[in-house]
Amino acid sequence: MQPEIKAFYSDERLDPGKSTGLILCGMGGPDGPEAVEPFLRNLFSDPSIFPVPKCLSPLVGRLISKRRAPKTRLRYLQVSPDGVTPQLGTTLAQSQALAQMLSDNGTPCIGSMAMRYWHPFPEETLRDLISQGAEQFILVPTYPQYSCATSGSTLKFVLDALPLAAPGKPVHVMHEWPLLEGFVDVLAQASSKAMIGFAQQGLDPAQCALVYVAHSLPQKYIDQGDPYLEQTLATVQAVQAKVQQALTEAGQESWLTLAQGTSLPLLAFQSRVGPIKWLGPEVTQTVQNLAEGGCRHLHIQPVSFTCDHVETLLELDVELKESAQQAGIQSFSRGKALNMDAGWLESLAAELQRRSFKPEVSHR
Repeated sequence: MQPEIKAFYSDERLDPGKSTGLILCGMGGPDGPEAVEPFLRNLFSDPSIFPVPKCLSPLVGRLISKRRAPKTRLRYLQVSPDGVTPQLGTTLAQSQALAQMLSDNGTPCIGSMAMRYWHPFPEETLRDLISQGAEQFILVPTYPQYSCATSGSTLKFVLDALPLAAPGKPVHVMHEWPLLEGFVDVLAQASSKAMIGFAQQGLDPAQCALVYVAHSLPQKYIDQGDPYLEQTLATVQAVQAKVQQALTEAGQESWLTLAQGTSLPLLAFQSRVGPIKWLGPEVTQTVQNLAEGGCRHLHIQPVSFTCDHVETLLELDVELKESAQQAGIQSFSRGKALNMDAGWLESLAAELQRRSFKPEVSHR
């Protein structure tokens, strides 16, 4: 993390005896078909997401949202019958589970969420939490790896609302968690299970591959010093070390060295938008290249999503799988998102307890 980014966020330790509003912060998504166009308009009007001159952002947002809304609406209906992104329900459930864990440990906490591009917006969330007695706040982005275009834009949006909706209230910001133990463990468990399964079936390791996939980002941000790529690589390397350990313990160390994407991790990116240069390689092309090189058994492991939504349930599970099969991949699997995994929630709760509160916190 660059020092100037780290210094931007408050690491004030909170009073463990006061009621704390825990806010998971994300981009959000449509809460119904009619919300798709305004959600997209807000998204593409943000120059952090779609880097155009700021004066042009509102116009660009309107034009892109109008053009993309019909197709995007159908995509959300493919993953949810009511067209509501699954991200909303899962994020709220995650926050409430974390709040309960903290409360059970003696720190009264109320779980909620605030979104960047659609409801619930920060003002709504803060008013609701204050009405429930919240006296201070913790902000946690739903993006493990920090980027100015995701965590940065979202956290700023919430922090800008605080002086108006909750003036003078203390706040602690946990702005990144790319190496959180429980997070790394979940990814490694899914990847290890898939690769051990390939090995135990007696499959030729040269025909098997493990590919990590992350959400892409405009290349210009990385060139300007954004830490997203560095932190994503750190996550992948930490997961890979646990995968290698698991296969060694399973007696498959020699098999592992011959499989693709195991000795040297393969990282690809998804969800590019527009004609500008984005982080690569693109995952569909990566899978195509693997298939052309003889890969027939593929496991995809997302590393930048805390819950399933359109980019996992549709882009990976349907579209990428179909593309892979057309290219010659015979077996395709995708590691789960974090969702309500107890291990990662417990790990995050423990880290929040350690980092967010004064050390005199009581333990029951």
